Amino acid sequence: MLRFITAPGHLYTLEPLVQRTFGADTPPCQVTTYDMMFRAVSTSRATHIFTDMERLYEWELALAADLYRSIRDAGVPCLNDPARVMCRYELLRNLYKAGINPFTAYRAVDRPHPARFPVFLRFEADHGVPVSDPLPDQTALDTKLTALRAAGVPLRGVIVVEYATEPIAPGVWQKFGTFRVGHAVLVDHSVAEDRWLVKYGKLGLATDEMFEAERAAVMSNRFAEELRPVFEIAGVEWGRADHATYGDRQVVYEVNTNPSIAALTPQRSPIRDATLQFARQRMARHLWQIDFGDGSPLQFRAGERLMEYRSQFRRSWARRFYSTLRSAMSLASSDLNLRP
Repeated sequence: MLRFITAPGHLYTLEPLVQRTFGADTPPCQVTTYDMMFRAVSTSRATHIFTDMERLYEWELALAADLYRSIRDAGVPCLNDPARVMCRYELLRNLYKAGINPFTAYRAVDRPHPARFPVFLRFEADHGVPVSDPLPDQTALDTKLTALRAAGVPLRGVIVVEYATEPIAPGVWQKFGTFRVGHAVLVDHSVAEDRWLVKYGKLGLATDEMFEAERAAVMSNRFAEELRPVFEIAGVEWGRADHATYGDRQVVYEVNTNPSIAALTPQRSPIRDATLQFARQRMARHLWQIDFGDGSPLQFRAGERLMEYRSQFRRSWARRFYSTLRSAMSLASSDLNLRP
């Protein structure tokens, strides 16, 4: 069994694995939240996969790291150590230092002077669209940062990212998604759009030639060894790297520990149907390789930080309970006194 731990509100990403609509035979999967696990005294005998570190507050991240060690010390395999996983800013800085990416990122609160332009702004913890279009120079960057604050947008959490993307054909941009599943690195799929920001893909844009190229890359696992050092630097044992060809190399924009996995549905091209089916079957085999346990209950001993959190939670809950009870009794008493 596999047990994924996510931030509240983000369990939907794993529905195909939990509901068995993945398109290939996979181990039984559960999904729970950090809120639930921080208070739990037992868990399941299953491989535990920690996700969504960028969505946790600093104190939650410390608890998640404690939880990881508590469950691991109970003899259960765990993937993605929260103390080691790098989120977007730290990862981009380190990929640049390692010579893997030719671009880097800066914190907006530092009012940076990037080494190269254009740049764009985005929230570090957000997986949606950027905060800005590409900004051509320092003046444009300074103006945008000032405008954000004037509009009531705090700069904490905003990062400035150097632009590094190029079309694969006139008006067509493409990126690949490559997964890590335990020790395996698996080129999974590509998406294409008619703008520099490639997110979900634009229906009808890809040609048969592009589908053939995608199939060749996926089936040969073309970028696996090039991407392996990225996952090692990121500290990610389960997740997806989003990357694209820039110049003569693969550049990486993020490594997402809780990527959305869509149910497998028919595509408009039989070439792509075959590619995605191949990718799902291959990933399923590697999911079985990280499978552990039968899902039966397993008690674990919480670490010091978790114990202190639980103690504070119980005291806080008790205070709220008795405060509510006193208020209810006071109202009831007042009501009785008002009766004729």
